[in-house]
Amino acid sequence: MTKAKRVKVSVDKLKPGIYVDTDLSWTEHPFLFRHFLIKSFDEIKVIKELGLTEIIVIPDKCKSKLKEEPTHSSAAVDKASLWKEKNKRIQKAAKYRLDRQKKSKEYLERVKQIKNLTSDLKNAPANAIRNARKVADLMSSAFETDSDVLINLVNFSDDDFSMHHHTLNVCVLTLAIAKAMGIKDIELRKLCIGAVLHDIGKVAVPAKVLMKKEPLNTSEQKLLDTHPLLGGKLARKLQGASIESAEVIEQHHEFLDGTGYPQGLRGDDITILARIVVITNCYDNLCNPADIKKAVTPKQAMAILYAKYKDKLDTEIVQLFIKTMGVYPPGTMVSLSDGSIGLVTAVSSQSLLQPQLLLYHPDVPKSEALYLDLQDHPELCIKDTLTSADLSKRIYDYLGVTERTCYFYDKLQ
Repeated sequence: MTKAKRVKVSVDKLKPGIYVDTDLSWTEHPFLFRHFLIKSFDEIKVIKELGLTEIIVIPDKCKSKLKEEPTHSSAAVDKASLWKEKNKRIQKAAKYRLDRQKKSKEYLERVKQIKNLTSDLKNAPANAIRNARKVADLMSSAFETDSDVLINLVNFSDDDFSMHHHTLNVCVLTLAIAKAMGIKDIELRKLCIGAVLHDIGKVAVPAKVLMKKEPLNTSEQKLLDTHPLLGGKLARKLQGASIESAEVIEQHHEFLDGTGYPQGLRGDDITILARIVVITNCYDNLCNPADIKKAVTPKQAMAILYAKYKDKLDTEIVQLFIKTMGVYPPGTMVSLSDGSIGLVTAVSSQSLLQPQLLLYHPDVPKSEALYLDLQDHPELCIKDTLTSADLSKRIYDYLGVTERTCYFYDKLQ
């Protein structure tokens, strides 16, 4: 990629529409970034107040030619107000990081609940179904209201990720689809319990098979492929577990074209509730496979579901899933129209093209990394998605990106 041409000009030639680089450190100027598109003559006044007589201009990013005669700005901007706005952004970013920590903690508490109920399946099955109901009631209630639900990114390292994290991911994503489909009340809880317990059959599969990162041999694969039926059998013995929840467990690896397992069911033989979990389970397995080297980005996972699994999955539900999670699902790395790089951290179904981002910017210290809601910045848009091959380790570390992509939720008022 060729580097954009940069020219140094007198600040007296500036006017709105000129893209400049102040070439100052983060603490030496009140602007959000050191390089930006000038929006008003008041911003030029602030530039001059910084003591600059010349400034770098990047012609390819300019929307106007250099100044002829100045005109009056419709909204006064001064250095003090810019500093105030900048500090407001810094405080908002700090609050975001704190909220993200709280969300991670809440996520881990829910993972612990799932881990405990899985452990109870053998020794105290009554406790297991009771706790599964508690988790289902707690999570389902957030998705039953008319208010929007924000799907948030929660990152974990490969070493910290487990099948219980996978279960929670599937549950959150399943509930997001169910909300979009209008599923409520008892049916929603049956679906949620099925999602929470969808992998319970794995308690009967040896850990060495479950944890193996190399390809399984034929006998190991056959053993693993029995877990849906083992789980369904176990669920049907649990007093209080519904037939619908058991069917979700038994069918969460079945495909519409009959190529799934363990029963090779086709079409209408797979329940609607199970079809939802089949999709969310596939999605999370693509993002979080046993071998992390085979992981794909959230956007790539969506594309695979839509294109490569076309005959296997319920197309209408896949399209609804994509609509619910957005073109840029949480965990997607993107470049913006101003050249910034960001990590999509949350998405609302009400603003799919304007997600919330954590920004990487070399001007800004990592401890003060900015949080940006694109709904508040109509002048910015996502230009492209990025992969790990496009980014340096420094950017990943800066944004706190880790190997595993997990999801949790916030209920918006």
